[in-house]
Amino acid sequence: MDDLEFRKTAIIDPDNQDPEFLQKKQQSQYNRRFVIEQQAFKQQLANTINISTPENLADRIILKQQLGQHKQQSQQQSQKQYKQRRHWLMAGIAAVFIITFTSRLLLSPTIIESSQLAQQVITHIHDDTHALNVRMDIPKSSIDTMLASYGGKLSGPVGNVSFLGHCIVGGHTGIHLVLDTSYGLVTVLILPKQSINEAAVLADNSLKGILYPTQKGSIAIVAEHKQAIETTREKINQNLNWII
Repeated sequence: MDDLEFRKTAIIDPDNQDPEFLQKKQQSQYNRRFVIEQQAFKQQLANTINISTPENLADRIILKQQLGQHKQQSQQQSQKQYKQRRHWLMAGIAAVFIITFTSRLLLSPTIIESSQLAQQVITHIHDDTHALNVRMDIPKSSIDTMLASYGGKLSGPVGNVSFLGHCIVGGHTGIHLVLDTSYGLVTVLILPKQSINEAAVLADNSLKGILYPTQKGSIAIVAEHKQAIETTREKINQNLNWII
């Protein structure tokens, strides 16, 4: 068992008792620590998903979003006035900044706090509810085509995909999928341009799910049932590969 297969197995099933996996686990302190971390996260997920949602959470989220939008609008207005007064001085600097920013964006994903990205994911799902009403039979080839633009590829099926499209979360593009499973609909957001420092639980009055880092960027999975989340996570971790 190589290092990549070991990490995949540890993420999917950290309690795996396969002799080859256990032997690889004992080869280094890093391998043992990685398995312990995955076991802790799995337990945290199991405990957190069953926690009842705090009262008035939706109202607090809406208020926070409104305050954030107001602050963003104020900043945009101030920047516009500043540019109008000093346009002839800032033109050259702005051009250099745009080129530099774009280059960095293309070369590497943006690193963001997991809690901040989790809130952006929840907001996007609430704003894009039409995806749950689409009933199509999306072929794997269509998913591979979209993944290829980000350097990804599926080695196998992830389930019955009823919706596929691009999405914008936190100012960065990603892939929005809806899977029709035996446990109900599951929303999956693949965000290759946004890396996070640690996994996070997604929860509000109507949503439950997980957000976790991957080899490239991060992935969010949201569903009503815990089993649907865990099953989908296993399929994606088994079959999603990044070739760039």
